[in-house]
Amino acid sequence: MTVLVTGSNGLVGNALKKLLGDNHIYHTRKDADLTNEIITKEYITYHVKNSDVDTIIHCAAMVGGVQANSINNETFFIENYKINNNVISSAFENKIKNFVNLSSTCIFPDSNITYPLTADQIDIAPPHSSNYGYSYAKRLSGYQTKIIRQLTGNNWITIVPTNVYGPYDNFHPSYSHLIPGIIHRAYDSKVNNEDFVVWGDGSPLRQFIHSKDLAKNIMWAITNWNSDVPFMAVNDNEHSVMDVVKIVIKKFGIEESRLIFDDTMPKGQFRKPAKSDIPKDYNYIDLETGVNETIDWFNNNYNTLRK
Repeated sequence: MTVLVTGSNGLVGNALKKLLGDNHIYHTRKDADLTNEIITKEYITYHVKNSDVDTIIHCAAMVGGVQANSINNETFFIENYKINNNVISSAFENKIKNFVNLSSTCIFPDSNITYPLTADQIDIAPPHSSNYGYSYAKRLSGYQTKIIRQLTGNNWITIVPTNVYGPYDNFHPSYSHLIPGIIHRAYDSKVNNEDFVVWGDGSPLRQFIHSKDLAKNIMWAITNWNSDVPFMAVNDNEHSVMDVVKIVIKKFGIEESRLIFDDTMPKGQFRKPAKSDIPKDYNYIDLETGVNETIDWFNNNYNTLRK
């Protein structure tokens, strides 16, 4: 198996790179602009012919947190639709044997659902209004992947992870996902000796999965998940935003008395637990260990990380 990973400079792409090692192809934005159809096809065709690529793990995407999605729904839809359609079409034309379409639990509906979320509930209602642009683009990529699997019989699968975190994430204090945003705002609070502002009241619950765990789950699914039903890559444990905040402020040495809760900021849905398809005996990285490792990476790479 020779793997091409799109978006290899990102959170999940970097984890796959470290897991797989050399002798695979790791795409970055400098190598090919995936929003450009011609460039994408030329890039993938070249590596199929010259590097014997038979597997593509599609991680590249335009991503952001709840605030970025809320104010840029059209842009998130258009850009992600272009990227996904170009990569999937090129993989189809090149008869790729194994294809992984990486999605997200944010594609699930905001109403008429039961918990825990299961893959058969994706289509029963629209996604949450805060990220419907990104979510609809991801839903479409899932449909494309399923159709091509049924047409060709090749091992094309969609993987739906819960909230992923870890090194190499985007740590912008306002436009990142939950954990990296909290880490950067805590850092700013510490270095500037200011109060630490928590978005909302700290009560929303989320299931978090470390990027290293997701990378391992992706490779397991390629070999073992023989289905056109999306694979739910979920750490079953739920943690509140406040749980994350407490880990982060402990690491940075910030007193709880310096916390301020801002209810005017977006906080997303209260909870959206999903059912996992990961083998029951899998040993996840626990949240405190994973967040502390991520903070260490953040501190050691502050000058060059995405922020």
